[in-house]
Amino acid sequence: MLSRMLNQIAQSPWARLVWAGIAVLALVQLVAFYRLCTSQVERAHVRETVAVEQRNALTDCLDYLHRSTISSCARQAASREADLSAASLEMRDMPRMRPGQAVLNSAVPVSYVYH
Repeated sequence: MLSRMLNQIAQSPWARLVWAGIAVLALVQLVAFYRLCTSQVERAHVRETVAVEQRNALTDCLDYLHRSTISSCARQAASREADLSAASLEMRDMPRMRPGQAVLNSAVPVSYVYH
């Protein structure tokens, strides 16, 4: 059935135009797919960068602020994030934090502080 259709197209006076249209359509789809994949990869890189920056900020907070805890640093980070604009592209795909929620879910709070 497909071979009959292809033979009819090949015998038509419009055959070259049909095949050119099919080629253009395939090329447009390939370009659109490439752009979609590229944008997804860029967004993943941005999410990874933001996550690394959040971990670094938490580490710096714990290292440089006297008597700081994971919870106090997480609250400080959450209040700063609330002040930022939610419309920025970098933060659009990141999950939103509720006030008081820890920046790192894998962090284990401790009940002692080194002096």
